[in-house]
Amino acid sequence: MKTAFLDSSVLFSAVNSPTGGSSKLFTLKKINLITSPTVLTEVERNVRNKLQSFHLERFFMLVTKLKLIEQVPDLKLIIRAKKVIVEKDAVILQEAKQAKTNYLITLDQKHFLNQKVKGFLKPQKVLTPKILIQTLEKSS
Repeated sequence: MKTAFLDSSVLFSAVNSPTGGSSKLFTLKKINLITSPTVLTEVERNVRNKLQSFHLERFFMLVTKLKLIEQVPDLKLIIRAKKVIVEKDAVILQEAKQAKTNYLITLDQKHFLNQKVKGFLKPQKVLTPKILIQTLEKSS
């Protein structure tokens, strides 16, 4: 079974929009969705600060459908990640690489969907939720 690491943008979007592509990921049977405590902390903070209280319930419900990686940050990998992405995203990029999933799923096209990041993550692929869904539908 394929695995996908969700970054903060995807999880926040799934919480905010139950009908969007990010939410659809949670209905797919052919993929295990994975994230990190760092992502959960950031998304929970943003949900509490930017959305309504009912969104918090949705956040906790979606979290139950995720596998949480338990890994120690690799400081050398973070330093390498800072060379290919803005500093605030280096930890997430490092976590995704260290998790060794098939995909890193993001909506942050500006920072994550470029050749430097793709080279850093290889053989993992960086995709948007829409492209992942299309990829999985083609393979069935």
